[in-house]
Amino acid sequence: MRMNKLPLAVMVASSIGIQSTQAATCSCAGVPLSNSVNLMGLEPGQFQIGYTYTFTDISDLVAGKDDVNDETGRLRETQSSLIQATYTIDDALSVTGVVSWVEHTRNIAISNTADEVTSGIGDSLIILSYAPLQIDPFTRNEWGIGVGIRIPTGENDEGTPITFAEDLQPGQGAWGSSLWFHYGHSFSQKSEWIFNLDANISVTNENDREYSFEGEQSITAGFNYSPASDWSGSMSLSYRKADAHTRFGGELPNTGGKWLDFIPSIQYTVTPEITLSFAARIPVSRDLNPSLQFTTKESYSLTMNYLFK
Repeated sequence: MRMNKLPLAVMVASSIGIQSTQAATCSCAGVPLSNSVNLMGLEPGQFQIGYTYTFTDISDLVAGKDDVNDETGRLRETQSSLIQATYTIDDALSVTGVVSWVEHTRNIAISNTADEVTSGIGDSLIILSYAPLQIDPFTRNEWGIGVGIRIPTGENDEGTPITFAEDLQPGQGAWGSSLWFHYGHSFSQKSEWIFNLDANISVTNENDREYSFEGEQSITAGFNYSPASDWSGSMSLSYRKADAHTRFGGELPNTGGKWLDFIPSIQYTVTPEITLSFAARIPVSRDLNPSLQFTTKESYSLTMNYLFK
């Protein structure tokens, strides 16, 4: 029986999706491609489906490490809905699929123009994870590795008569891939406190307009707390480095940088089959490429998971 609190396929999805997009700059399209929180353990042969709604405010204007006063009154928001399905093949192998729907909204107050809004199906994700060692009453440590493929199922050519820029498209329009590593350590036999460390490297190919979101690297460290009750929670720090995007092979000056975010979350177990969770992403510091960039001010996610037994 699996005793770990967090299914490893879900953590792969979190690393590939949330870490690579929620802290993104305005010039980064797409959405987080997985649930940010999922503390339900799965046994071999079990199937779980989840839904996540995420709201992200991308209205902070930054130059390097400094906040800049935005005199344009710009509004930039992204809302996304994700459906994620996970199946555990055996004690070590899990497979996860994620599909998304995205809505981007942008308005520049001083321009006195209507909102620019795009919406539609976003990109999809398939993840295979391998976790030979997992936490149980007799094991204090766990580790796992994963491989994810991002599939360009989303639209990336919306806009009439002029196509919107990449940051307003539901999808990136290009294939991508990620490698991921997870380590966990339980501080007691009851596993009330667990330390987690996740690392992820992802790359994206060029789309048909010769635009590439290039590569990202992230590392996240934090603690899960699961007392003997229906409530549990976690807190973590996430560091992410994104390469500058390219068009026609040349780097774009208003993309890329480094972010450090604080991510608290809380979960409630409604029934043995249903859990609800809430997570936030709060910027701690950022060091962005010198040109002015709009970046995440705050982000919130609400998730519901259902386990088929």
